[in-house]
This record gives sequence, structure tokens and C-alpha cells, in this order.
Amino acid sequence: MKNFKHFMFAFVPPLLVIGIQYLASLFAMGVSMLIESSWCAFGNTSDIFTALDQLESLWMSSTFNTGILLIYNAFSIVVFGLWYYMKYGGNYLPNPRTAFHPLALLGIVMLTPGTQYLTTYIMTFVASLFPDWMNAYMELLETAGMDENISLLMILCSVLFAPFCEELVFRGVTMKQLLKCLPFWAANLVQAVLFGIFHMNMMQGIYAACLGVVLGYVCEKGGSIYYSILLHILFNFWGTVISEYIWIGDSIFSIIFWFLFGIAMTAGGLLVFYFGIRKRNARTAAALQADTAMQA
Repeated sequence: MKNFKHFMFAFVPPLLVIGIQYLASLFAMGVSMLIESSWCAFGNTSDIFTALDQLESLWMSSTFNTGILLIYNAFSIVVFGLWYYMKYGGNYLPNPRTAFHPLALLGIVMLTPGTQYLTTYIMTFVASLFPDWMNAYMELLETAGMDENISLLMILCSVLFAPFCEELVFRGVTMKQLLKCLPFWAANLVQAVLFGIFHMNMMQGIYAACLGVVLGYVCEKGGSIYYSILLHILFNFWGTVISEYIWIGDSIFSIIFWFLFGIAMTAGGLLVFYFGIRKRNARTAAALQADTAMQA
């Protein structure tokens, strides 16, 4: 019964962060309505229909949606950051020498293009089976301002704010809660599925779930949420900025080459990360043993 309660409670963080999203939307819409009403009452026009048209245009704009994302992400970082720190022992100021290792960081860098290309191929395969899912995904990106005219504010939100927020929610709080009642492999799988569902779009949900498994692994095995945050930041930066300047090609050779490249970089990145964490743990154990010997 206790394990069941722990399991069910793991659904609270994703539901709460969705609620925060809606509250941020209502807050932004309420503020905009208040400003528009004041403008109608004291400004140059008293035409209610003109005001409603202006509000509709504002609410449909990418700038307005980006503002909502920034409000929601900032508030969620505070809420879940405190939750992670107070409930699950989150360490926001780890000792760099005991928490990180150059090889582990190199593994994260290698995982960035590897996971990017593999998720791209997964999306391409799924899109060939369900083209409507891809159309809905592209419409979602355009509405959110994630197109060729993407703003610097949206890049900041996608590359920095969103990774911090989502890592605290899913790898920080949700996965830690699941680990109270499930082995790591199961907890990692469940949080990844919840991470995919959270995106509320079939195409985005599938690749987010696949990425979530890797993020959960590097977070748990690395012993620090900063590993998954770093990978998430680099992944989003690659997809948002770098990918625009990389030509892949559509020949059979290019398709096969980049697919194999994605597999090699992902497998190699995980391997390098694993050895980096082993070396870090060995170094930490040796330092601890030396301190104990000196005290004795």
C-alpha cells in the first residue's frame, strides 16, 4: 500500500506543472484584458469590438505565447527547485571535483548530436506512418514561434528556462519519487513516458519520451541533476540554433551515414559518460580513504 501511494504521488508533479501552465496563461490573458480595458476607457477608442479583435490578435501572437512560457518556466523553477531541494536532497552547490569529471562531461557533449539525430530519424519514421501527427507538430511549432523567424526571447526560453524547469519536474522530483517504490529502470521508464505525455503532442511526445530515458540515466548515474540539465540545454540548443546551419542531404548515402553517426555518438557518449563517472567515483573514494587515514 505504501509503495502504491508513492507511485500515485509521482503523478502530482506533472499535473501540477500543467496547472501552472494554465494559471500562467490565465494571468497573462487577465493582465492583457485589464490593459486593453483601460485603453478603451481612457485611450483613443471606446469600440469594444476593436478591443476584442486586438486581444485576439495578441493572444494568437508568438510574442504573447513566449511571454507565457517565460512566466510559467520561471515560477515552476522556483516551486520545483524548492521541492527538489527540501524533499529529495537536491544539491545546488556540489563540489565540482567530487560531482563532475571531464570524461563524463565529454560524454554529455557526444550525446548531444547523437540523440538529436536518432530522435530525428524516429520522428521521420513515425511521420511516414502518421503524417497528420507531423502536420500538427509543425503547426504547434509555428504557433509557439519556433520557426525560421524565431525570436531571441524564444531561444532563451527554449534553451535555458525550459531545460531547468523540465529537469526539476521530471528528473528532479518525479523520478526521485518513483525511486521510492520502483527499481531505477522502471522509474526511469515511467518518468520518460510522463515527460512525453506532458508535451501533449504525439510527435513531440514520442521523441521527448525517448530523450527522457537518456536524461534520466545521466541524472541518476551521474549523481547530479546538472548532468541532465546540461544535456537538455545542449540538445535544445542544437535543435533550435545549430541544426539550421548543418546540411544533412537526402541521398541514400547521407541518410545511412547520419543514422550510423547518431548511433555511434549516442553509444559512444554513454560509454564515455559511464567511464567518466567510474573514474570520478574512484577518485572520490580514494580521497575519502586518504582523509580517513589522516584522521586515524
